[in-house]
Amino acid sequence: MKKRIFCALMAAGMMALSFTACSSDGGSSSSTDSSSSGSSSESTASGSSETASTGDTAPGVDMEGDPYHVTFMYLNISEGEGYDEVSAAVNELSLSEINMETELLPVSYGTWASTLQTMLASNEQLDLFMDTINNAPTSIVSGYIADWNEYMDYIPDVSSYYGDEMQAGMVGDFMATIGTVKERPNNSGIICRTDIMEEVGYSLEDFADVDPDNPASYDVFDEMFAAVKAAYPDMTAIAGQQALPSLCTFDSLSDSFGVLEDRGQTTTVTNYYESQQFKDLVTISKRWYDAGYYSADAVTNQDTGETLLKAGNLFSFFVGIKPNTAQEKLAQTGYEVTVIPVAGQTVYSSYGYNAFGFYLANASEDKAKAAAYYNWAFQSGDFHDLINWGIEGVDWVEDENGQAAFPEGMDGQNYRYHNDLGWIYPNQTAGHTWAGNPENIWEMYEEDTASAVKSLAFGFTYDPSNVTDQVIACTAVNSQYQKTLWFGAVDDVDAAIATYNEALYGAGLQTIIDEKQAQLDAWLQENGNA
Repeated sequence: MKKRIFCALMAAGMMALSFTACSSDGGSSSSTDSSSSGSSSESTASGSSETASTGDTAPGVDMEGDPYHVTFMYLNISEGEGYDEVSAAVNELSLSEINMETELLPVSYGTWASTLQTMLASNEQLDLFMDTINNAPTSIVSGYIADWNEYMDYIPDVSSYYGDEMQAGMVGDFMATIGTVKERPNNSGIICRTDIMEEVGYSLEDFADVDPDNPASYDVFDEMFAAVKAAYPDMTAIAGQQALPSLCTFDSLSDSFGVLEDRGQTTTVTNYYESQQFKDLVTISKRWYDAGYYSADAVTNQDTGETLLKAGNLFSFFVGIKPNTAQEKLAQTGYEVTVIPVAGQTVYSSYGYNAFGFYLANASEDKAKAAAYYNWAFQSGDFHDLINWGIEGVDWVEDENGQAAFPEGMDGQNYRYHNDLGWIYPNQTAGHTWAGNPENIWEMYEEDTASAVKSLAFGFTYDPSNVTDQVIACTAVNSQYQKTLWFGAVDDVDAAIATYNEALYGAGLQTIIDEKQAQLDAWLQENGNA
């Protein structure tokens, strides 16, 4: 039973991440994501940052005794040539600095869920691992994870960096996770090829007033798409895995099955899919679909916008965005792009902090030392450079701007070891940024976070354990109806939305909403916000 629930919630969590822009841009990560507002890091001219350590030797570090063996699970796409050298280098680094051995346990997107479930269920040796917050309640009940609250003395650099924001990693009074340092606010945009955009007479300034609170403000996109189709009849105007109705103007409360609308400035949980705004956005998508701006196979297309743009026959695509999205998409597609924000004021919710994070395994033989290891890794630039970029001088070099870059003769096609997954590592700001990004990228992320509206429920994470069956059922409804609505591939908007909501309520949506509301009310009462 535990395995069934765990796997189902893992699937629900990953589906939530792939089917909503409200989950940040975790699935399309960049070499540089974000640092948190209020962090203790100082951005340097090189674009890297150093997290100030609270002491030469952190609590839990014993430089004289036998080395503790840490098993550290991390996402890795570079298991070919070079991985063994990186693993050995990380082990040598941790031995010399904190007298701990490191066993890196690499997993890919495809093997992550199954490997983690097997190890947790069989109580295999594991100290630290990343996971989604959606799985935390089951992991708590199953006894898979330890409470970070009990080991705060061993993570002084982490707690100094995050401060009160760590409360967003709580499930009830249990601190389940420590969020990774990445972009925080939920934002969405349309990525356009700059050359074609300029050719048909448009610039970013033409879209300054776009806001989901004013559906007419999106008319300028209709005009631009029409101009693109006139100039390039065979080109798809807009595509991708997400579409306009998936943008986020609310606190999703983890899975969007019951949200706090008005950018989280209400404490009443409602069904966003019954809102006027959702209807307006679906109506716009239908208009674009009927006009032929989307491809005919938009609903079934499995290619990302990046893949289609790189192929040369796509003008634009919808995606979650952050301050360095233009640089990221240039690297991924080979085209200069213009990033047009389409979500209006951004939202910073608990999910912006805890969507992905690191967990302390109960299978750890010495949780205090494992926590101390995490504290060391969090502030170690060398650690992050190794697991993300590889061996300096072999897999990357420091360029004239102090950023990491490929050595001469190496690129994104023939590299030996290169992950570019900083968003799902403990604290990418400790290491080097990748060449091509702004040198002050971390300051840009702090400004982006500071400008976002913080949800009234920031710090609250709902526990879906009581509504597991309903969450699974509603997730299945989403997989059946959501993309059709997103891309406007419907005959009648009102009828299609009504059918979708009928299916959601039939699957137990109201039960989920009621459970969220009850938990949120209790949290607000306890925290003095009622």
